[in-house]
Amino acid sequence: MRAHFGLPEPPLERVALAVGSFDGLHLGHQAVLRELRTQAARRDLGRAWITFDPHPRCVLDPANCPAQITTLDERLQLVRELGVDEAIVVAFDRALAGLPAEEFMARVLAAVDLRCLVVGYDFALGRSRTGNVGWLREHGGSHGYAVEVVPPLQLDGETVHSSAVRRLLTLGELEAANGMLGRQFSLSGLVEPGDKIGRQMGWPTVNVAVPPGKLVPARGIYAGWARTPLGDFRAAISVGYRPTFDKTELRVEAYLLDFEGDLYQRRVELRFAAWIREEAKFPDPGRLSSQIARDVTETRRLTDAHPLK
Repeated sequence: MRAHFGLPEPPLERVALAVGSFDGLHLGHQAVLRELRTQAARRDLGRAWITFDPHPRCVLDPANCPAQITTLDERLQLVRELGVDEAIVVAFDRALAGLPAEEFMARVLAAVDLRCLVVGYDFALGRSRTGNVGWLREHGGSHGYAVEVVPPLQLDGETVHSSAVRRLLTLGELEAANGMLGRQFSLSGLVEPGDKIGRQMGWPTVNVAVPPGKLVPARGIYAGWARTPLGDFRAAISVGYRPTFDKTELRVEAYLLDFEGDLYQRRVELRFAAWIREEAKFPDPGRLSSQIARDVTETRRLTDAHPLK
């Protein structure tokens, strides 16, 4: 997959194109990309994808900027795995937000030889979101491209949507969130030095720096996996403030089962497989250590049921 930062020059030839924010690359987004692959194969076209960075709402309504389920790097990796040939990242700013739908599509058509546009049911572009599905179908009819609209996807009676995934993750409803994502929620970052409290207790942890703007799930203890340069390991993951030690900084740290080594300043991806318990304050480090031992046992059991995928 080639990545373009800005609309490509020279123009891409004969493509099917999907457009949207795609935060989370959840099952609904995956359905859009599946339709993209179908249309591209049927029409003998390349497979292109446009996304925006930052998230449009962070520009239009900064006070309500949503935390990212997936960072830009994570989105690019996921669409690569989902079969996109050309990924186009468009910088979203107020100037772009102010473009009429006609002008935005004129820029797209100058950058790609568009033969088929694939969008979700609620997609709209242009100033005041006037370029909705109906407008796009009319525009496509006069500019030589087909428009395919993917209907909403329902899971357990709820529409799969990025806002629903964010809500579930912040409430600690990990199983439901992972169901909508179609995979385990993940968080990647560099391992940074900690205060070695875990090591002193016999439970050395890796402290993962959270990328700016990345969604952090509900405070608590999770069973999951750590993908590291030294291999993949089961991980008991803690998200919280370490109340037993009266700390005030939110930390994401993980005890890696069956691991020995040094990961400082190396990138680790944590995958959240299952919820174990809420964060709790213990009367002394010994009680906490005993609970960690139980958490590790539970992590081993839960990761047997939720393998790395």
